[in-house]
Amino acid sequence: IILSLAIGSNRQFSFFGLFQGHHESWELFWESRLPRTLAIILASSAISLSGLLMQTISQNPYAAPSTTGTTEAAQLGILSSLFFFGKATLFQKMSFAFISSLLFTSLFIQVIRRLKFKEKWVLPLVGLIYSGIIGSFAEMIAFRFNLIQSMTSWSQGSFSMIQRHQYEWLFLLVIVLLGVWLYSNTFSVMALGEDASRTLGLPYQTMETLALVLVSLTSAITMVGALPFLGVIVPNLVRQFAGDFFKKTRSLVVLVGMILVLACDIVARLVIWPYEVSVSLILGVIGTLVFLMLIWKGEGT
Repeated sequence: IILSLAIGSNRQFSFFGLFQGHHESWELFWESRLPRTLAIILASSAISLSGLLMQTISQNPYAAPSTTGTTEAAQLGILSSLFFFGKATLFQKMSFAFISSLLFTSLFIQVIRRLKFKEKWVLPLVGLIYSGIIGSFAEMIAFRFNLIQSMTSWSQGSFSMIQRHQYEWLFLLVIVLLGVWLYSNTFSVMALGEDASRTLGLPYQTMETLALVLVSLTSAITMVGALPFLGVIVPNLVRQFAGDFFKKTRSLVVLVGMILVLACDIVARLVIWPYEVSVSLILGVIGTLVFLMLIWKGEGT
């Protein structure tokens, strides 16, 4: 967090100047550095937890918003709001993204349960095909109604444009965090599977819907762009040394996800300094390698 606050293209900022009360340092801190760091913390925490929730309800370690079409569905919802309203408000964009994410993710969950995969790695394969179909519809709308620039800016995950008064909606993600913490015991039981949960008296269908609502809400709110494979690799990395108990791993998932995205964002700022690359580029390279390693290791065991 300290490195994220300190590193940037503007050399006028320094912690010494901040403590001395220099106007330029204070203005840069409040207008850019602090909003950007807070946005990273909120977005990465919620997306990592969403991956953990998806893996819990699907009983598959490779499930996440980025491998089940949820991210692409949110993008389709945003483009649909621009189509219907032109200059759509933030609330309208989020509402369309939330409804689209919930509908398409619920459909995917029902499909994979009917197919009953023997190999767990088949889920992300089907999910990527499903995401491609949704993405094709989104691109069709974008090209037809000259919204391709809006689509491109959303698909490239970046925090470079985050400033004061341009990120406050991300605090709505606190609802997701509180929901996960409040129902942690229930989600821990759900990890045992549907049959065991129903035997223990858990209203499985209701809690599954709640989990999907929290995941969809996260995708709708985090309009800072795609953070590929974050929801997949972070829960799996945490399980390597902390086990499968949901209530125990939730805090570690938040912490590891936050550190990973902060580190990738810092690298994105430094790799061609004073310019930046997209944080999704750095995270995508790391995420792909870790994801392949997880599949390879899973198949080996």
